[in-house]
Amino acid sequence: MDKLGAMRAFINVARQGSFAGAARQMGLSRSQINRQVVWLEDSLEVSLFNRTTRKVDLTHAGQAYLANILPVLENLDDAELQLQDNQQSLSGTIKINAPMSFGLTHLTPVVLDFMQAYPQIQVQLDLSDEKRDPLSNQFDMTLRIGPPENNPALIEHDITYTSRCLCAAPEFLQRYGTPGSPNDLKELPCLQYGNLVHGNYWDLLYHNKSQRVRINGVLSSNNGDVLKQAAIKGMGLALLPTFIVGEAIAKGQLVPVLQAWQPAPLLISLLYAPNRHMAMRLSVFVKYIQTAFEDAEFLLEG
Repeated sequence: MDKLGAMRAFINVARQGSFAGAARQMGLSRSQINRQVVWLEDSLEVSLFNRTTRKVDLTHAGQAYLANILPVLENLDDAELQLQDNQQSLSGTIKINAPMSFGLTHLTPVVLDFMQAYPQIQVQLDLSDEKRDPLSNQFDMTLRIGPPENNPALIEHDITYTSRCLCAAPEFLQRYGTPGSPNDLKELPCLQYGNLVHGNYWDLLYHNKSQRVRINGVLSSNNGDVLKQAAIKGMGLALLPTFIVGEAIAKGQLVPVLQAWQPAPLLISLLYAPNRHMAMRLSVFVKYIQTAFEDAEFLLEG
């Protein structure tokens, strides 16, 4: 753990009065801020905050520690700003990898806005539904949608979550009937996402109850838009992120089914190699992406 980063996280929590506020300020997830502060407390062997469900207050030890480290970090920040002022502007190249559907529809507009805001930065955007290793492919960062990677060789920066929806075309439901329970999916034509770990199985949740259902896969693809088009044509049931099927649902081309059984949301994250001297352009890009998607309703609503 980077102690300087943990100290900055501690200062921001103290200033904002909350972990959520510090996370927004620093462009990190709340869990990341919490882990940094807990690590700092463990290393100092002291509690820095009194935590309740309503507020976060400094302990006496936390107040003393804040008073001691603030001047040090403020001097460091001043030194960094002086160096940055000597640079003409942020420049260089950022090489990004992302999934095809999300990259085309939602990431590309944000990247283009970023480039207009920082015209001296060049971007190489590689879109592919193949899961590529950011290290061996020399990507500065990779956007992933799915379960946490838990890869010790990479930093995983949580951006947000996207919900998923089980849906079908009205014509399909007229032909086969609307499924009343997950067990009905075993006999109905289903459209399978080819990169799913569990293959021909879908995991659905009812409150805290989970049920895994073996599906009758009639078409598989590693691209969600392919499955969406097949679903609109009435070829089967699809289980897809709302950022892919949300517009089709709004137009009535697809209808949500088994809404009481919701699949778990998927994590959207940025992966990059650990680097204490991360280029400023990359740090600015991460914060830009975080801000662009942290309140994006299309990720959570079909």
